[in-house]
Amino acid sequence: MTQSTETTAPTIPDFQGDAQAVATYNDVRVSYISREATDAEDRTRTTFAKRRAAIRTEIDNLGTLLYERKAVAEKALWTYALRYPLRVDQDTPTRPSMWEALWSFGFANHLFKRAVVTAAEVVQAKSRRRRLEHDEDELDHQLQRTLFLEAEARKKSLEAPDGLDAFHAQPMMAELHARLEAIAAERAVFAGRLAAGDVSPPEQRDRDLAERQILPLVPPCDGVTMVSVARYGGLAYFILRDLESKLYALPYDPRLEPLIGHVVDVYWLVDSFKVRATAGPIGWPMTLDEHFAAIFKETADARSECRAARLALSVPRTDITPMAVHQTLDGQSDEENLVELLASFAGALPQGDASPEPLAD
Repeated sequence: MTQSTETTAPTIPDFQGDAQAVATYNDVRVSYISREATDAEDRTRTTFAKRRAAIRTEIDNLGTLLYERKAVAEKALWTYALRYPLRVDQDTPTRPSMWEALWSFGFANHLFKRAVVTAAEVVQAKSRRRRLEHDEDELDHQLQRTLFLEAEARKKSLEAPDGLDAFHAQPMMAELHARLEAIAAERAVFAGRLAAGDVSPPEQRDRDLAERQILPLVPPCDGVTMVSVARYGGLAYFILRDLESKLYALPYDPRLEPLIGHVVDVYWLVDSFKVRATAGPIGWPMTLDEHFAAIFKETADARSECRAARLALSVPRTDITPMAVHQTLDGQSDEENLVELLASFAGALPQGDASPEPLAD
């Protein structure tokens, strides 16, 4: 945990550590859900694979049976056709006449029935095989629907109290879960204090800067530009961004207003720090648009961030008084020296050149 620099020194959370704990918790939870989903899906697929294997076995058996029944049916039909050729029309047997049945002592009827029954058995076997083939195709649709329904049910189950308890019962999860509960409780307490007006401006400042990973601006620094003004009660700070997209804070001083829209370097020369305009891609002083274009790969992101900075800095600040900087035992602090150095550079800038024109859309 880091401590506020004020005398009261309220405890400031370790926001980066807390964010890492939350990310770890979420990663473990995703892995747990994925593992549960994989195991359940494997079980379901195994069940359907067994059903598919049973259907496929029956289809193969029916193929053999159908071959045998076709052979029997063809033999019965041709036996009847050879004996009574006038009673077979295009492989379709017809019933023998009464005299044919009488003169054959019923053998003609026997051959006819044999041809009809064996043909029906072939049709029955074909129908059974078609149903099984349809069931095999339908099994894929049933599998996908079952997996979807199981996934939905599993999601609800894992989000239910019993499911969360089972997840938190996993090895090494108890400590991490306890930390997340402590983080949530601390944030809730602070939100309540903030709503009640019980949070001092220094604590607001320290929490905000710590949470956003904003560091004090110290020389040397390259390619810094103002992107907003943060206010915490009576405290105000310029927020600056460098070419590595890191954020810094500098106590507000109206003398630095002309620096808005400019990108500068603070560098060491011989025995003191100096300020100069940051060189752009073609050697001219870098513009605000070029600054953001150098940070963000996507042009749309660069334009959006640049517009947000211009909008934030366009808010009137006539009611802000200059911030007092901390003094050291030896006199001026590095912070005060930096403010004076930048104020001197800002005072030398041409009037009306505080904010370069934005890029055209």
